[in-house]
Amino acid sequence: MFKTIALATLMAASCSAHAVTTWNFSYTGFLHESTSFFDDARVLQGSFSGDDANGDGYVGKDEITSFSLNGTEFLGCAGDSNEFYKCGTDTFEYQIGGALAFSAGQRGEDPYGGMYNGHYYTTGDREFEYLFTPFESYRNDYLWTEQTQFAIDKVAVGGSPVIAVPEPGTWAMLATGLLLVTGVARRRRQAEQPIRG
Repeated sequence: MFKTIALATLMAASCSAHAVTTWNFSYTGFLHESTSFFDDARVLQGSFSGDDANGDGYVGKDEITSFSLNGTEFLGCAGDSNEFYKCGTDTFEYQIGGALAFSAGQRGEDPYGGMYNGHYYTTGDREFEYLFTPFESYRNDYLWTEQTQFAIDKVAVGGSPVIAVPEPGTWAMLATGLLLVTGVARRRRQAEQPIRG
């Protein structure tokens, strides 16, 4: 009976579900590079949903289900990419209760090459946007500085669970442990049998 309960507990723990959490974050105050003006009212807002499925204290790119900046989704947009429009998240890492780091962007151009634009974000470095047309061109770079303020709030827990799937090494250790327990039990049974002679 004990073995059955222990095995069921071990299996349940290895396949436990984790609740998906949503965080809202903001960065406030950026240095406009070309004018050297620190704009303390400029805000970059975003949100992401995910879970620290592997329990390492970080939420990585492979553990998030959504990621948006200023209203644009940057995680799922890669599926909409084509030769004239590219969008996506290159890197993402959130240390729970600590720093958030990401690199994401989008760019587009018309099929004739007469106009193109883009918007990129790299935490700790810069946000830049550009537009080039036959009639108008600009590029704005907003730099992170020591004065840039970061805020993050956990706003929701729930949604679809992320199932933690054990790695092959975990399954191998489980199988080895079960074989060891079975072998010990068999030897005990054989040792307890009376010697006939």
